[in-house]
Amino acid sequence: MNPAYAREAKEALLKMTPRERCLMQEYGRKIYLGHERREGWNGELPFYLFWCGHCEHFAKGYPNGHLEHRYLICSECGEHHDFVPWWAPISLLWQGIRNFGTKPSIKE
Repeated sequence: MNPAYAREAKEALLKMTPRERCLMQEYGRKIYLGHERREGWNGELPFYLFWCGHCEHFAKGYPNGHLEHRYLICSECGEHHDFVPWWAPISLLWQGIRNFGTKPSIKE
């Protein structure tokens, strides 16, 4: 899907140990590569290297979607991979607790 990201993923793989590659393939671990800013973007985004079991390639991508529905897109085939942080349910629960009992404002 994105040849530039696919090429960068292959370059990042050269810097990884066999153990890190194994963890990514066997357990679905994502490796943080750093923040990047691309042409036309307002800010920087975190990029990750991950294994796509669908096309069986290593891919590079950044998180897409809202916190509770976050995903990475494979740079080779375009497959979506869940990427919801472990703390997302806690954050959503805390938001609900903070907002509990507050009255919605009605503007007329």
